[in-house]
Amino acid sequence: MIKTYRGTQEQATAAFRADAERMAAQGFVPTSQSWADGSYGCASFVLAVVLCFVLIGILIFAYMLIVKPAGTLTVTYELRSSAAAQAGPLPGEKTCPNCAEHVKAAAVTCRFCGHSFAGPGGGA
Repeated sequence: MIKTYRGTQEQATAAFRADAERMAAQGFVPTSQSWADGSYGCASFVLAVVLCFVLIGILIFAYMLIVKPAGTLTVTYELRSSAAAQAGPLPGEKTCPNCAEHVKAAAVTCRFCGHSFAGPGGGA
């Protein structure tokens, strides 16, 4: 007859000693014993790997929701001839002191940078 006792080594030994007395009363004598550490089966390993990927995936997803990546600033430049760049504003325009763009003379705010012109009527 073969019996197995599960648990830690101390628990299994205590259960064996208690059972050995009952078995001796029935005439059974232990002839050998061996201890083997417990191990997980293949299904447990596969489940652990899947849960690892799922939990790490959830953590990465939460990180992606919380931390935003660096943005991108796109600027379009226009090549102007040197004559147009050196020319002053056209009649009916003024130059913004903040961004140096030409805006209408009646403008109260610069449409390029938002600068507010001082004085009544937005005078330069």
